[in-house]
Amino acid sequence: MKPILPIFLLSLLTATILITGCSQEDEFASDPIESLRFSADTLTFDTVFSTLGTPTAWLKIYNTGKERIKITGIALQSGGQSGFRINLDGVSENITDVEIPAKDSLFLFVALTPSEQGEGKPVFINDAVVFQTNGKQKQIVLEAYSQDAYIWRGKTITSDTTLTADKPYLIYDSLLVAKNVTLTIKEGVSFYFHHGAKAKIFGTVKAIGTAQEPITFRGDRMDDMLTDFPYDYYPGQWGSVQLKSSSFENEFDYVHIRGGGSGIIADTSSVERSKLKLTNSIIHNMSEYGLFSSNNQISVANCQITNSGLNTVCLIGGTYDFTHCTIANYQRLVTRSSSTLSIQSASGMPLQAEFNNSIVFGSYASEIDTAFAKETSSKLQFRNCLLRSGKLPAVVATNCIYPSDAKFLKLGTEAEKYQYDFRLDSISEARYKAEVTYSLKYPLDMNGVSRIDENIPDMGAYEWKSNK
Repeated sequence: MKPILPIFLLSLLTATILITGCSQEDEFASDPIESLRFSADTLTFDTVFSTLGTPTAWLKIYNTGKERIKITGIALQSGGQSGFRINLDGVSENITDVEIPAKDSLFLFVALTPSEQGEGKPVFINDAVVFQTNGKQKQIVLEAYSQDAYIWRGKTITSDTTLTADKPYLIYDSLLVAKNVTLTIKEGVSFYFHHGAKAKIFGTVKAIGTAQEPITFRGDRMDDMLTDFPYDYYPGQWGSVQLKSSSFENEFDYVHIRGGGSGIIADTSSVERSKLKLTNSIIHNMSEYGLFSSNNQISVANCQITNSGLNTVCLIGGTYDFTHCTIANYQRLVTRSSSTLSIQSASGMPLQAEFNNSIVFGSYASEIDTAFAKETSSKLQFRNCLLRSGKLPAVVATNCIYPSDAKFLKLGTEAEKYQYDFRLDSISEARYKAEVTYSLKYPLDMNGVSRIDENIPDMGAYEWKSNK
C-alpha cells in the first residue's frame, strides 16, 4: 500500500508550486538591453518633398530572451524637431513602460514630414529612436533627404514665363499653359507630377535642356515599389504632356519624359505650322502611347521613344520627319496590345512621313502597322532603317534591313534589374548602315558622340562609340 500525504501537506505543496510559477512569469530580465533586437538598425527614407509626409514605414522590436523585458522609455533623439514621428500601439508621445513577452515582438511605425529647408538641393535629415531600460540605451537611426519644391495645384500660366532650376516643380491636378502664352523652361528643370496630373499646353512650350542638365517630366513617387525597383521605373504614374489644338511652335530639346500614361499627345491641328520639334530627347516607359499625333507637322531627331502599352509612336494624318531615332517596345510591366509603330491616314487627313537612319523594333514578330500600304492618300518612306517587320515594298523602303534582333545592350530583364539601355551592342547590324547625308544634319548623337568622324554612321539615336 502506497503512503498517502496528509491533505494539508498536499495543499501546501500545490500552493507553493503555483506561487513559484506566478513569480517566474512576473519576473523581468535583469539585463533587458541584451535581449532587445530590431529588424533593422537604420531606417532610410527616399527623398521626400518638404512639408509633405512620407508613407508610413515600420520596424519590428524583438525580445530574443527567455524572460519578459520592460522598456522604460522610447523617444526620438531630437525630441520631434527633425520632422520624424513614431507610433507604438497608437501612442506617439510619452511612450513608457513597454513590456514585450519572451520570444515576442512589437511593431514601431515611423513617418516623416520635413519642414522647408531653404536650399535648392536635397538636404540630409537624420534622427534616432532611442530605447532606454535599466539605465542603458539602444537606438535605431533614421535617415532621409528633404527636397524643397514649388508646389502647384491646378496651376495656369497666363503670361509669358521662364522657369529655372532653382527648385523642382511638384504638380497636382494639372499644369496649364494658356493660349498665346509661351512657357520657357531652362536646363535642369524637373517636373514631378502627382498621380493623374497632366501638362496641358494651349500656348507654346520652349523646353531647352542640355546633355548635362536635361529637363525632366516624371511622377512624384521617389520611393521603391519593390526592392531594387523604384516607382520611377513603373509606367502610368501620372498623365501626359498634351499639346492642344491651339498649340504650335513647341520645341523640346534634351527633355526626358518617363513613367506616365502617355508621353506626348498632339491633338489634331494643322500641317501648315510646326506643332513640335523634338530633338535629343527620351520618351520612355508609358502605359499607353509614347508619341501620339493627329494631323500635325512634327520633326523628331536624335530621339529615343521606347516602351509603351499601346503604340510607341502613333501617327494619324499629318507631316512627319524622323531622323536618327530609336523607336522600340519591350514593355514588360503592363500588357502590350499594339505594334511599336502605327501609321495611317484618315478622312481629310492625308499622311506624309519619312524615317531616315532610324530603328523601329520590339518584342513582337512584326512591329510596324502596315495599314498604310492600303492608304492611297499616304506617302511613306523608310531610308536606311533597321526594321522589325516583314520586308516592306521597295516603293516605301530603301536600303533597309530586317534582322531578328536589334542587339540593344539591356532590355529590362530581372537579371538586369529592370533597366533598359537602347544603345547598340558591338555586333548590332545597325552599325555602319546609316546614310551619311542624313547624319550631316545631326552630326552628334544624343551623347555628343560624332557620327561622321569615320564617315560610316550607325542607325538609330546612338552611335556605337558612345558605349566606350
